[in-house]
Amino acid sequence: MSYIPPHLRNSSSTTTVTTRRTQSPPLTDTNLSHSSSNSTSSAPSSFSTFNSLSLRTSASVARTISVPQPVFPQWTPSDRVLRFTPDQIEEIRSQLKINVSVASGSPPAPAPIESFEDMCLHQSIMKDIAHHEYTRPTLIQAQAMTVALSGRDLLGCAETGSGKTAAFTIPMIQHCLAQPPVQRGDGPLAMVLAPTRELAQQIEKEVKRFSRSLESFRTAIVVGGTKSADQGSELRAGVDVIVATPGRLIDHLQQGNTSLSRISFIVLDEADRMLDMGFEPQIREVMHNLPEKHQTLLFSATMPVEIETLAQEYLISPVQVKVGKVSSPTANVSQILTKVSASEKLCLWRTHLRLRNPTNPFH
Repeated sequence: MSYIPPHLRNSSSTTTVTTRRTQSPPLTDTNLSHSSSNSTSSAPSSFSTFNSLSLRTSASVARTISVPQPVFPQWTPSDRVLRFTPDQIEEIRSQLKINVSVASGSPPAPAPIESFEDMCLHQSIMKDIAHHEYTRPTLIQAQAMTVALSGRDLLGCAETGSGKTAAFTIPMIQHCLAQPPVQRGDGPLAMVLAPTRELAQQIEKEVKRFSRSLESFRTAIVVGGTKSADQGSELRAGVDVIVATPGRLIDHLQQGNTSLSRISFIVLDEADRMLDMGFEPQIREVMHNLPEKHQTLLFSATMPVEIETLAQEYLISPVQVKVGKVSSPTANVSQILTKVSASEKLCLWRTHLRLRNPTNPFH
């Protein structure tokens, strides 16, 4: 299922192979449906310029490609968690200060789980969790991971430093392990979009951290600042997961180096920053061209109207999980403003660094 830009979608010479999710049957607890629905990276082009970009015509664009159907396994936690009553679940959320909401008519969200063992993860993932000495889930992990593992769409709001990256990378790896193997020429099974190269690099490192024991598990980072040709070769060889900035991903889709035909798990990380940086057209193009059956996780530190609109359009009956204060700076980051003259600035900066780190080379 190749990427099709707007100006080719209605052409008689092409066959549209994907549609945006618009509706889904009601979700139930026993049968969750997935149907319907870093230097900073280079600045994105305007929407009009983006729409005018040409895509190399190829046979893969002109025909429907046969790909394996995605698998959405029925996940269940441990028996101990299954015995939790609704009152017990609410008490745990209250103690952890986790706010959870679902749309009217949707099934309740899965219970938060305070132990990795109770999440019934793949044994290789558990091995890597133990190797890196992760003892228990953070607050966002305790709830967001169970939502993601259950197959539900997720709108997650958490502060920087809350552990949200592992909250989506671990369920993403578990999801990929249930899929038919990736072959050469296949597109990835899962994708993470991030606003900057630096964040994408951090996410890829986290994916590799929890797939360390999986010898055949392949990831690719698709960002600016590195050779596009090398990235293209890696993508054509077939990878399980792509971590990308929107602009560079679009480049590779247009060049035919990869496709979205097998994507069944997508994460939009720091979506508010991506919108601030002008990546909304690219995000919409990617989401519009995804296969009909897929799971979407959207994470944002703030919840402006634009994020709510994006969530309403591309998430189906999502579970909203909030940890910490939304639309406010994180308490883990302190900001101090000091007024100084231009002549004093360099000296004060060096003094500050020396106090923060006595081994600083700028003495």
